[in-house]
Amino acid sequence: MTDSTPETTTETPQVDQPSLQIADMILMLKVVQISAQRGAIRAEEMAEVGNLHDRLFKFLVSTGALQQSTPAPEENQNG
Repeated sequence: MTDSTPETTTETPQVDQPSLQIADMILMLKVVQISAQRGAIRAEEMAEVGNLHDRLFKFLVSTGALQQSTPAPEENQNG
């Protein structure tokens, strides 16, 4: 007698892992720049936000996603 029990395979549903892409980081940099340009950052927050901006900018330059010569928004304004 052969015992023929059907094999049951339970597939584990694949869960999407959270991830960040370089494009997301460029968007974050733009959000920080625009927020600072529009005065949305309080004086007591400027050092931390500026530090975040600098680290993010340096990272994006090191990956080649941005060029070092990219001007900050303040340099683009007339006046």
